[in-house]
Amino acid sequence: MTLYSDCAYPIDAELEDLHADELASFAAAGTWWSARERLAIAAEARTARVADGVQASIGDEHRAAEADLPEAVRDLAQRAALGGMSINRRYFDDTLKAGVSDAAYVEVVGVVARVAHLDVFARGVGVDPRAIPEADESSVPTRARPTEAVDEGYFAHSVPDGEAGGETGKRIYRDGGGANILRSLSLVPDEAYRLNKLISQEYMTSENMGHMTYSSQAALSRAQLELVAAKVSALNQCFY
Repeated sequence: MTLYSDCAYPIDAELEDLHADELASFAAAGTWWSARERLAIAAEARTARVADGVQASIGDEHRAAEADLPEAVRDLAQRAALGGMSINRRYFDDTLKAGVSDAAYVEVVGVVARVAHLDVFARGVGVDPRAIPEADESSVPTRARPTEAVDEGYFAHSVPDGEAGGETGKRIYRDGGGANILRSLSLVPDEAYRLNKLISQEYMTSENMGHMTYSSQAALSRAQLELVAAKVSALNQCFY
């Protein structure tokens, strides 16, 4: 049985494998948060989205209580899960004052964005959100901050692209430029790397973005593809 075997539409096997790996990542230790904490952060995001009526419940919201998360982290997970429109520099600074490090903050945003993505995908193909597995208690946070990270003018430090980004930048951005959406998570390279894998698989690779005649969808021209992307961004009130 595959991840989306109950779906009425054909799902690419490579995409199913990627999404299965994404789900497993929420129940494994990250860079700054433990496996149980990451699972609770993901469940907190789902709780907020279910309460807001933007997705159906699969009955796992109670898993948000499986870790003793700081209230500031729960609030961040909820706000990010609902689009982050109320998050600004003052909110970021206040969260750090509450004892959450900038890198831990970034990891929360990464986890929430990725779980929301999977849940929206599930709704789009007509299935329930997929359950997150039990926490892998054998894994531990690495707590490794990238030495290449600098202040580039964003809320948190980020890893530059090009030579300044070093090996970490190469892993995140590959041969493409460091677009802001990728830089935003680069203080936690594993989160930025995972985001890049999703974008590359479901949209296009960063290397191909600059080729205006390229389309990753055989049935759509690049112009049509970008029109759909722009419409979705507008509906989501994306400030880009």
